[in-house]
Amino acid sequence: MAADLAVFGARIRTMNPAQPFAEALAVKDGRIIALGSAAEVRAECDANTVIQSGPDWHLTPGLTDGHQHLLMGSQVGRGINFDRVSNLEQVRALLRAERKRVGPGAWVQGFAFEYAALGGLEYHHELIDEAAGDGPMLFHALDMHTAFANGEALRIAGVTGARRFADASIIVCNENGAPTGELRELSAMHAVTDHAPIPTEDEKLGWYADTIRAQNAVGITAIHQMDGGQETIDALRALEAAGQLNLRVRFHQWIDATTDPEGALEMIARRDQAGRMWTANSVKFMLDGVIDTGTAWLEEPDTFGDGNEPMWPDMDHFRRTLRQFHDAGFYIATHAIGDRAVREVLDTYETFPGESRHRIEHVEAAPGQTVARFARQKVSASMQPIHLRWLNADMTDPWSERLGIHRCDHAMPSGEINASGANVILGSDWPVAPYDPRLGIFAAQRRYAPDVDDHRSLGKSRGLTGLETLAGYTVNAARVTGDSGALEIGGPADFVAWGADPADCVPEDVVELPVHLTVVDGRIAHQTV
Repeated sequence: MAADLAVFGARIRTMNPAQPFAEALAVKDGRIIALGSAAEVRAECDANTVIQSGPDWHLTPGLTDGHQHLLMGSQVGRGINFDRVSNLEQVRALLRAERKRVGPGAWVQGFAFEYAALGGLEYHHELIDEAAGDGPMLFHALDMHTAFANGEALRIAGVTGARRFADASIIVCNENGAPTGELRELSAMHAVTDHAPIPTEDEKLGWYADTIRAQNAVGITAIHQMDGGQETIDALRALEAAGQLNLRVRFHQWIDATTDPEGALEMIARRDQAGRMWTANSVKFMLDGVIDTGTAWLEEPDTFGDGNEPMWPDMDHFRRTLRQFHDAGFYIATHAIGDRAVREVLDTYETFPGESRHRIEHVEAAPGQTVARFARQKVSASMQPIHLRWLNADMTDPWSERLGIHRCDHAMPSGEINASGANVILGSDWPVAPYDPRLGIFAAQRRYAPDVDDHRSLGKSRGLTGLETLAGYTVNAARVTGDSGALEIGGPADFVAWGADPADCVPEDVVELPVHLTVVDGRIAHQTV
């Protein structure tokens, strides 16, 4: 049988060292059946083969976002986008406009709020109650580790003071014990969000499909989904059945200190659930929070005296549970931002038998001796250089102020970890940061974001090269799950046709690099006219 689809007239970078380049490829039933010269590929085609070509096309494997939250991002992204909103007056203006749009009594929601927009003030709902108007309001900080509620939302949720949570979440209260509306970490946020309206399943599936199409349009063909449970599996199954899952999804079930033993066993029982485009044999643990609010676990306290404890009060329980999932055959990803958290995860992984198949998410603080362990232990580092967009070279941002100059110099060390020989996976953490990989490619190389005025590299970590960055979005992301990630005969037909080779372009040109064609599982998921 002849090929379903073939591409000619392109320079193809395969990311396969055995065959680095080709000039044409052919696809049948979602797999690559020919890859080489135009003549070799032409022999696999007939009159029914769909032919694609472009005079200046450069093909690469499809890009994998190695860390994102597809479903959660699609839901919170329906509210106010506070990205790059820099002061309280702008925040209030957006809240007033959204209240006018949704009407009295309805929930006003938002995301991507920058802590610096508070102008150094401690959050209190009185700062925004007037602007939020007649009804409840809640918006998420840019890192999704903190949310901010107004007085009406607190009233509806029955939040009147501090509470104890198993995952060390915090309902921030003033000196009189009254809640300010600041909710740090997941359980505290759920105390309010669980009282917000729940969209219908059809609404949510429509939002997910919209996001998938938008990601295809910027060259993404696969993601590592980092949260959820059975409801996520149900959504992936429904999207696939409807022909709308044009992404390969490596789904990580979510576990934290609040998960009881029965819940862990239920996760393990779901390990072998899978579709053509998704798997559920991975799990994500949360060990600490974030630097900006003092919930990251550090070797030494931050400049505010915070960062002293993990989100698992019982570390023996954490280690036993990690081992339980390792023994059950799971691929494990562990959120560890602070240097103490990173060290503790490496220490735990080192006790497991056999070769490591596990990873650590974020790794925002790690001294040299810790960096060297990733390659030695064969642990992958999953990192998001686009997060540099919130840091200032003069260290006037909350993240830098808490860490201090010495630790900032050696923070987010993607270049050092890569140079050590370890496997570095790149991603966005969307909706924490934009999912457009072109922005991430820029930040990984330049060590600052493309949308900032100060073009000084941040910290002393070296930037990645263009080829190293492309590897982080392709073969490195695939390697952690035992896949190739390269274009090769017999492999998945997931590829992107660019206006130029992103591995060869200067980063400034990558930001606006055209995406002409995206193919996922042999199907055209995006094409420019």
